[in-house]
Amino acid sequence: MSLKRSNTRFGFLRATPDSDENGSNGTASPPASSDNDPPPNKLRKRIREDEAPQESRRRSRESGRGRSRFRAPEAIQSEDLSPWERLQMRFNLTLNKSVIIATQKDGLFVAVRKFSNEPDIEKKLDMLSRIRNENFLRFLESFSFEGSQYAVFEHELAGGEKLPICLSHYATLVTYPTESQLAVILRQILSGLEYLASQGLEHGEVTCKNILISTEGSIKIAGQECCRRLVSNRDSIKDIRGVGYVTMELMSKVAVYTGPMNTRDPILWPLDNDASKFVQSAESAHSIDELRQQPLLTRKTTKADRDDIKADVYMAEFSVFRGHKICK
Repeated sequence: MSLKRSNTRFGFLRATPDSDENGSNGTASPPASSDNDPPPNKLRKRIREDEAPQESRRRSRESGRGRSRFRAPEAIQSEDLSPWERLQMRFNLTLNKSVIIATQKDGLFVAVRKFSNEPDIEKKLDMLSRIRNENFLRFLESFSFEGSQYAVFEHELAGGEKLPICLSHYATLVTYPTESQLAVILRQILSGLEYLASQGLEHGEVTCKNILISTEGSIKIAGQECCRRLVSNRDSIKDIRGVGYVTMELMSKVAVYTGPMNTRDPILWPLDNDASKFVQSAESAHSIDELRQQPLLTRKTTKADRDDIKADVYMAEFSVFRGHKICK
């Protein structure tokens, strides 16, 4: 009985079950051939030609594994993966900037900000990667998509804690903060600015709009992509003045960031109370340590003061208007 070799669809030889590895049944007679079978030398050439493109494709895939359009402090994502396949867009929300609130694969909420034709975008992304402090909004990664650059920030923290509002929203509540509540908030702001100064940097835009407050009363300073190097070894005078204006807005519910610092309502905030004295000191202080020594910040605060802030944030979530739009 003669055996016949044929090509599989992958270009490899196939023999009948009773043939050996050389395609023979044990006799010296050559296998029968048909008019449709190619000569052996042409068959070997075809096998090599079929295998070469497969090897080329495999090497191409391996060489592309390390490339990424993502700038991520913790993890690098695949270049071939669309960011919106792992980030589910939910809605647009106006906080310090307009952001897209999205959910990650693990279910946590993040805030995605789009940078549209902004100058020095690479320098800004480098600054976001550089600043790592608990009192600054945490930068997670950046990516480019369809010609635009995006930065991803934390929005939901551990244990379900979220960052739903800015201090500018907090300031519009009907109720006024107590001096102890002001102390809890201002200590965290100064801690963040002290860290920044230790890195030889200043923020330059310390405002209520650029400061987020969480559902647990945690402060997160945002807008750090625009930080710049200090011109001297001293603390930033502009940031110190900014803290004074932030305090004024929280006390008076009016955003004023130029001109003399005052409490605007001496009946509600007498000039001899600790909050008013703090505002006055911020107008002339030359260091963060000077502000830390003010009676407003040296006072003892309790868990109840933080609970009051949490209650105010909760109330602001449903009573204060924030621009929003559902993502389609």
